[in-house]
Amino acid sequence: MPEIIDLLKDVPIFSALDSQALESLASKARRHTFKRNTVIMPEGEPGECLYIIASGSVKVFVGDEDGRELVLYQEGPGTCIGDISLLDDAPRSASVMTLEKTVAWSLSKQDFLSCIEQNPAMSLTIIRTLTRRLRDATGGIRSLALDNVYRRLADKLIELAIDEDGTPALQKRYSHQDLGNMIGASREMVGKVISELVNGEYIELRDRRIFILRNLPRNW
Repeated sequence: MPEIIDLLKDVPIFSALDSQALESLASKARRHTFKRNTVIMPEGEPGECLYIIASGSVKVFVGDEDGRELVLYQEGPGTCIGDISLLDDAPRSASVMTLEKTVAWSLSKQDFLSCIEQNPAMSLTIIRTLTRRLRDATGGIRSLALDNVYRRLADKLIELAIDEDGTPALQKRYSHQDLGNMIGASREMVGKVISELVNGEYIELRDRRIFILRNLPRNW
């Protein structure tokens, strides 16, 4: 119980709940452990529950019949996924797959909606969360429509990077296909841009991880 209560406190849509409401909600949550590359939410299926990520990470993506996919975003510990389809009764708008071993807690649709009814203050927080997602989606659409592959890749590298001893670096090893799926580009094009950035000494590969050595140019 303490584990899920502490986790719920860090999730924005549940942050307005008092201790009693948190304990009530936590008592209804179920713990799951998923292996790497497990699809825990298939696109197009009815939404029966949401998940709160406790550890590990997942990707949210859309795909087509030819196996092509576009990664919308990635999520890690303390994030909530799958809540949209619980609110509008529509099928899942995207799929969710684990990127590594992942522990998550689930809440059923009925328990989630009952919590909102009993705690009206949650509604405003949910609206703000959905508004942020809409703004992020709008920015992604704009980038796909107006930016070239280099610009999209450069922005994604900066977004994924964290500080490591004073040098921005990607936390994980990403294949050219992984990066291409994130920005809507081919593996070959991503590889070409990466090679040019390495040759220009803007980035460096260390154990297949990307380190950003200096500010990436706005255009290439």
